[in-house]
Amino acid sequence: MKTLTPKQPASEQNEKRLQPTQPSNSKLKSRKTRKWLKFVEFGVVGCATWLNPNAGFLIFLLKLCFQILELLQDERER
Repeated sequence: MKTLTPKQPASEQNEKRLQPTQPSNSKLKSRKTRKWLKFVEFGVVGCATWLNPNAGFLIFLLKLCFQILELLQDERER
């Protein structure tokens, strides 16, 4: 006996064709996010250093927090 498969709407077929291009889109988005994160890190660490240049350990912890944030974002993308 032959089973009939329902036809998919054109929008679903178009979505399936466009799916391979989406990873490049997400890569661009992650690059933008990474650049903004570096910019924010530079601003925050620079401002903290300007406010209190003697707080070396706290500035180190602040940089460490930004590195952890970056690693968590990389892990989320995978």
